[in-house]
Amino acid sequence: MKCLLVLLPFICLASASENLVDCANAANLTTFTSFVNSAGLTDVLREQGPFTLIVPTNEAFAKLSPSTVASLQKDSSALANVLQYHVVKGSIYSWDMVSGEILSSLNGHYIRVYSQGSSLYFNQAKVTKVDLQCSNGVIYLVDEVLNVPEGTIVDVIKNPDYNISGFMEFLEAAKLTDVFNRTSSQRYTVFVPSNAAIATLDADYIQKLKSSYIYARHIVDYHVHPGTIHEKSLDHAEHCLQYNNPVLNHAATLQVTDIEAENGVVHIISHVLIPSTLNPGVVG
Repeated sequence: MKCLLVLLPFICLASASENLVDCANAANLTTFTSFVNSAGLTDVLREQGPFTLIVPTNEAFAKLSPSTVASLQKDSSALANVLQYHVVKGSIYSWDMVSGEILSSLNGHYIRVYSQGSSLYFNQAKVTKVDLQCSNGVIYLVDEVLNVPEGTIVDVIKNPDYNISGFMEFLEAAKLTDVFNRTSSQRYTVFVPSNAAIATLDADYIQKLKSSYIYARHIVDYHVHPGTIHEKSLDHAEHCLQYNNPVLNHAATLQVTDIEAENGVVHIISHVLIPSTLNPGVVG
């Protein structure tokens, strides 16, 4: 059952007679409004709507690497794509937000809403202020820039930049490729061992795991948790393997976290997680 999230709205920092861009300026969200102008979206956010705007603070944008910022500043199309992911059609106030709800961004990607205690999150970003009312929508402030989904979970695993493609062979052996390549209401959190982690296993042992549908299915299932769990929520996920910050099963550390996918989130880990039923002494 979904639980209704109840938050006391913060006092608005701007007059509801101001449009979204003017509201953002009044709230000193200068990095965001500068990027909006560079991406050619100022008129859209001033004249159209209503929109729900998820705005990273100046400090949130400062967390981005200089190379990422420079790349976005050189590519107005890529910058617009990032900013549009922070825009949802319609005015959705905090008292109408439902934990577990999936929102659709202006550029057609999914954003997960969830609560943890009294805090509200959009994907991995914590909301720091809610319900800044504007003439053509409402603004939420967040402490991180949202990561635009990079395709499906399968697309992420195949991305050569991450060096985790070896896990695809387990997905294929387990006949689960279609499951993790499908965009639907089902979401997954996948802990994907790096190629280097897989290479530390004995080659004959790996081959035996891949040669059996049952073995491969056990391996994949052991790296997957139903639902979307970002790094900030891992230590609260009681059934998420055996998580002991920052180690999984007392062996695997998190190397890259919160890679957003259309159907979930991927975390890259340093070791292959082996269930006791498949340890080398049993399978080998």
